Amino acid sequence: MRTNLRNKFRSYLELSKFKIMVPVSLTGFTGYFIFDSHISLKIFIVTTGILFLAISASALNQIQEVEIDRIMNRTKIRPIPSGKISIQQAMVFSILMLLTGTLIIVAVSGSPAAIIGLVTIIWYNGIYTYSKRITAFAVVPGALTGALPPLIGWVAAGGGIWDRSILFVEFLFFIGQVPHFWLLILKYGEEYEEAGIPSLTRILSRTQINRLTFSWVVTSVVAALFLCQFEIIRTEYIIAILFIVSLIIIWQFSGLLKIDAAKRSFRKYSVLLDLYFLLVLLLLISDRLVYAIHVR
Repeated sequence: MRTNLRNKFRSYLELSKFKIMVPVSLTGFTGYFIFDSHISLKIFIVTTGILFLAISASALNQIQEVEIDRIMNRTKIRPIPSGKISIQQAMVFSILMLLTGTLIIVAVSGSPAAIIGLVTIIWYNGIYTYSKRITAFAVVPGALTGALPPLIGWVAAGGGIWDRSILFVEFLFFIGQVPHFWLLILKYGEEYEEAGIPSLTRILSRTQINRLTFSWVVTSVVAALFLCQFEIIRTEYIIAILFIVSLIIIWQFSGLLKIDAAKRSFRKYSVLLDLYFLLVLLLLISDRLVYAIHVR
């Protein structure tokens, strides 16, 4: 009995893509914290609400793409196509996460932040998920979903939707979503083609996709450095850390300019990119902590 419950729990964790959704909720935490750097229960409640909304979108996405997931080797072991969780169970889970996340955010922050959360889900599940079946460039408009969680946190803390600081943070995470997907295509492009999903590998050579990915990585780094230029990050030694790490990232990703480098080193480049954006989040939080201490 306990083994069955444990296996079911693990299946729901897989359905939620928990390891991916936690960093998503961290961007929401960061958006909140750079507006209001006081540690309070509210910031953790809002972050939890964002996590639930992200989990809801993940589960719904897997329901929508179950037939595709059954075809692809990379995804056929997911909970729904493997039969660990039924479509009906996944739908109930997704709805519960959606309602819980929305109610949590409304309860502690009001409706504007919750509305942005719902718009994020509509964009991801209603537009991006289906546009992937139409164009190989769907990731570009789809990347907007990565930019909105920080805005949810910012607005929940009392910030405005069009405030300059959060717009630059949103732009950074919008740009940063794209090279993640290009790396995925370089590794699994043929599987996407076999599943009937348009892939860049049919349009561009691997060398061209490598160069395209490198260009987006450089653009992401420049977007991160803009945070210093426009005084969103203001502490000198934190700026120095970001600058040094940014140069290292560009140097590491210059390896993409070698033929088939990304396919051979997919995990390395994916981890490097994830770590870079995690570092940017931590530097944003650290800068606000330092600034708050000086103000006091």
